[in-house]
Amino acid sequence: MSNTQQKEIVRYYEECDNAYRDAWGMDKNMQLNLGIWEKDTKNLSEALLNLNRQVAKHANISKDDIVLDAGCGVGGTAIYFATHFGCKCVGITLTPHQAEKARANAKKSKVDHLVSFEVMDFTNTSFPDESFTLVTGIESICYAEPKMAFLKEAKRLLKKGGRMVLADNLQGKDELNEKEYRSLYTNAFNGCKVDSLDTAKQYRNNLAELNFEQIDCIDETKRIRPSIVRLRKFYYLAAVYNFAHRLIGKRFSKTQEANTKMCYHLLSSLDNGLWTYGIVKATK
Repeated sequence: MSNTQQKEIVRYYEECDNAYRDAWGMDKNMQLNLGIWEKDTKNLSEALLNLNRQVAKHANISKDDIVLDAGCGVGGTAIYFATHFGCKCVGITLTPHQAEKARANAKKSKVDHLVSFEVMDFTNTSFPDESFTLVTGIESICYAEPKMAFLKEAKRLLKKGGRMVLADNLQGKDELNEKEYRSLYTNAFNGCKVDSLDTAKQYRNNLAELNFEQIDCIDETKRIRPSIVRLRKFYYLAAVYNFAHRLIGKRFSKTQEANTKMCYHLLSSLDNGLWTYGIVKATK
């Protein structure tokens, strides 16, 4: 990942921190992802926990695991694993203020003896070979350019027989025309500084090329859609808020405006099949 890209991602999460704290309850939920909505899911907090449960289930996690959470945000998933399974976890993020919050969240949750957080690029870590039994990435590997760079690093870091479980956004079509590209990237994912998505097929092919085994990709698109609908609703609130602030000379930054625009266009591009959501699994 280039230094320029890293700086853009860090700036994005710094400038949009307050928005996510308000809209996603990040201080309480300790997570920033789309969650999984079951039939009986009542709210976003439950959906976020559901995604942690799904990842843990697919990973067959146990107290004996040593977990790397790649792109850990403010630590919610790693803290969930440590709290519910008693395993050791290391979370890494590019954003210093996220690592700082994650450490505070771990201490508050009384699992700081099991969990640590570092500022690090997940495509080029400083960990020794075969340091982990499980690598997870929750809506973070979409930032890797190319995604193969992360997969190669994950393979290096995993012990023999180690597992990888990712929950992420995927491009829905092998090829996009100009209009589709503009809808998916220029109008939508550019808002969170994601330049490209791999398809499920690309993930399968890349994992096979790296000699991973037990490769699978489970489509969870329907179960994340309520969060995308929720984002569309927040778009209207944010647009009004931005308009009011323009009148007093305190308009959103370009990054914040792009993020607001994304909240509208994600739903359209999802419903047009331009992107999907999947849980990608593989074993070294």
